[in-house]
Amino acid sequence: MSAKLRKKPKRSLNPLKIVLIGGASLLVILVVGLLIAKSMLNGWLRGEGFRDWLAARTAQVLRSEVALGELEWDGSEVYTKRFEALGRDEAGFAELALDGLRARAGGIAEKAFQVSGVTVNRLDLKFSPKRHTSPSGPAPAAAVAAGPELPEWLVKYLPDRIEVEEIEIATTRVSVEKAEGEVFLLNGARAVVRPDFRTGFWAIEGKGGKISLPNQPEIALKDLGLRWKGNDLFVDRCALGVFKEGHVDGKGEIGFESPGRFDLELELSAIDIDELVQGEWRDRLAGTIHGPVRITGAPGALVYEGTMQLHEGVVEAMPVLKRIAQYTRSERFERLVLNQAKTDFKREGDRLELRNLILQSDGLVRVEGRADLVGEQLAGDFRIGVAPGTMRWIPGAERLVFTEDREGFLWTPMKLTGTLAEPKEDLSARLIAAAGEAVISELPTSVLDAAQEMLKGEGGKPASGDLIDQGKKVIDLLSPFLKAP
Repeated sequence: MSAKLRKKPKRSLNPLKIVLIGGASLLVILVVGLLIAKSMLNGWLRGEGFRDWLAARTAQVLRSEVALGELEWDGSEVYTKRFEALGRDEAGFAELALDGLRARAGGIAEKAFQVSGVTVNRLDLKFSPKRHTSPSGPAPAAAVAAGPELPEWLVKYLPDRIEVEEIEIATTRVSVEKAEGEVFLLNGARAVVRPDFRTGFWAIEGKGGKISLPNQPEIALKDLGLRWKGNDLFVDRCALGVFKEGHVDGKGEIGFESPGRFDLELELSAIDIDELVQGEWRDRLAGTIHGPVRITGAPGALVYEGTMQLHEGVVEAMPVLKRIAQYTRSERFERLVLNQAKTDFKREGDRLELRNLILQSDGLVRVEGRADLVGEQLAGDFRIGVAPGTMRWIPGAERLVFTEDREGFLWTPMKLTGTLAEPKEDLSARLIAAAGEAVISELPTSVLDAAQEMLKGEGGKPASGDLIDQGKKVIDLLSPFLKAP
């Protein structure tokens, strides 16, 4: 029996197996490629390439010359001891220094190097007319050549900008300098900064620290919200503490371009008037200041103007009040409790102007007028109003001095001169003269004849001036009539 060998059929290739094998091979190649790219990128990030690129990009954004310390990587965090930037002429600042800078890298997305958060131990920022001289030629471009060489296909995926979500600063020092020296200093504040490198706006929030201005009391920073772009600082909100219990809320703009510009609107509250006056006036005035203030002008030549109100005001130990209290036999004049006290003011240099000044003690007295203080020199024009009957114990006061009847008060003018330490007024002399004239007009003829004989000069002729002009001797003669029983 013969056997016939059969041929084995040829195996056909399975398309699915080819796809799977090819896909697996491509996946292996892709994974290997990604690992290689990641290794190259990590090498670039941890080498001089990224450091040079970061310095160049920061220099472009800040328009400054940048010095960046060595980068120390720990996983996704990078740390450097020092960052410095010297502003060029077109920069918005003169010097910027950051100590102890630590950043949390978030990778690269949409050609932007993502930084989720930055912490800084200390920031030192200086605004000054002195700037770093701009180098000739264009600003330096982003450097990528330094460090490990990267293939062209990977270079095109490298970032061209930096995006930072938030910067936390433990302590800050921000100063403004002019030719005459430092005119503004913020020291010791904690801050959170949210930069937007595309628009150039930096949102800044701060708390704590002290603010110093020339010839002004130290100011405590309680809360601050700013936006900074170039040479302009926009104050969206600020809460400040002044003196012991005083409080200031404000907003406005500050320009750092020479010579500098301030335009701030403030609201003052609970400021003890003793903190604003000097010398004997601290014993004469009491109460707390409230009201709006606007500050304009350049640092070192600021102008302050606004409206001030005195709450729980008291005026005492004033010579004119003591005399009025003595003459009227009313102790209320020695210590005036003010139910209303306000004035518009303007302070420029050593000149202080008070306008629309109103002081009122209900049922007793009201003062209206204006005053100027230049250095220590004082000059004022006032209208003094007293309640009817208040001056009844001073002969001639209501008939000869307080002659205007208006709004329930009897009024008379008064001039204020002298200095803050020794103010002088003309009301006391006019009251004494009026009292003398009133008493004299009511004296018996025999007493008047005796007074006339006393005032005669040599040869029996009257001395120069009339009887009232020689009133001092008459007042001395008639003092028993003017004294309280």
